[in-house]
Amino acid sequence: MAARTTLSLDQFLALPEREEDGTTYELSDGELIRLSPPGYRHALIITNIATLLRTRLDRARFVVATGDAGFLLKPKPEAATVRGADVAVNRRGTPVPAGLFPGSPFVAIEVVSPSNTPEYMDRKIKQYLAAGSEEVWILYPDTLEVHVYSQDQQPLMFREDDEFESVLGCRFRAGDFFEI
Repeated sequence: MAARTTLSLDQFLALPEREEDGTTYELSDGELIRLSPPGYRHALIITNIATLLRTRLDRARFVVATGDAGFLLKPKPEAATVRGADVAVNRRGTPVPAGLFPGSPFVAIEVVSPSNTPEYMDRKIKQYLAAGSEEVWILYPDTLEVHVYSQDQQPLMFREDDEFESVLGCRFRAGDFFEI
């Protein structure tokens, strides 16, 4: 079993955003998480999601961010949580800090990579919701499924041809997110 590395928020913020080999970092209750580059298909799906959202959402109400935008979900100095969302949607008018966003996105969207364990994803979902996200979407490229988690209801699972309505005020067909 590998030893856990714990860092304060200040130590975490002193790390490079990305290592030369593409490794990035998150912080979960003070524990450092190293993430390897997820791959080309992952990047294409993220681009597709962001493009669909930017064309379908009311731009007067929402903004869409990609590129593992950093969210400070729990600001405790010695046990902070910082997560990078694959895609994040916030309400327009929300402050746009140069560094980490203080809090959670309105909707956090994650595309599962082969290296993501169920435990890792479950913890991340719970952290987004606990910090205030209204919805968390988890996309599974291998099965073409979208799982939607929200504050006040059981998780919902949508297959490729299923449509779902979001707090964003739009209906989406699950399979559209995977068309690359």
